[in-house]
Amino acid sequence: MDNRKIYSSYELQSWLNREHLIKVEEYLIKKYISNHGTLIEAGCGNGRISCNIKKIFPKLDIIGFDFVEEMVKTARKRCKNIKFYCLDATDLSKFKDESFDYAIYLQQIISLIPYDRISTALDESYRILKKDGIVIFSFLNYHNRKINYLLSAILMVFRFFRGEKLKYKQLPWLKLSGKINYNFLSKNQALNYWFSKNEIIQLLQNKGFSILEVYNKGMLYIVCKK
Repeated sequence: MDNRKIYSSYELQSWLNREHLIKVEEYLIKKYISNHGTLIEAGCGNGRISCNIKKIFPKLDIIGFDFVEEMVKTARKRCKNIKFYCLDATDLSKFKDESFDYAIYLQQIISLIPYDRISTALDESYRILKKDGIVIFSFLNYHNRKINYLLSAILMVFRFFRGEKLKYKQLPWLKLSGKINYNFLSKNQALNYWFSKNEIIQLLQNKGFSILEVYNKGMLYIVCKK
């Protein structure tokens, strides 16, 4: 099982029904985005963020994409003046280099990508952004969920005996559709990567981004400039 399957089944209805920006999203969007230019949203889901940005900045040219077709269909119905595509964040070859003034990678999209493809996804985010362009990321924050320490320790014992070569920050879903995932210790679970603050800042800087703001609000929000 992978995260595409999770969002196509267990979590689909929950995400299809979401509507409003949360406070931290609205704060960062209004602070760093303006009413001109081009913006792309990765992992747009049902279009919640893109559609609300369009209401705030009607002159902004917006494109959104998601890897779940049902999400994309819902987004298209919800906001007809935005183009939505079914794409994977690790392959944005549809777009030319330096195509966008702004990029939105909220909803922890990078954390949902398989660990060995995270670097590629960040390369793509950098490539499609114009010089001096702004990107707003959010990441799952390993140190903000106390159970992660115990969970990692238990999982690494199971993984050792199963011969699995996985990172301790690659963690399974503890709940699916709002219910406890009793199989979370099993093999072949969908995994998310939970970053530490210093780890992701260093990775973003290595990709060429300059860090403008780090905002620790449950999730780890980082605003970067190319």
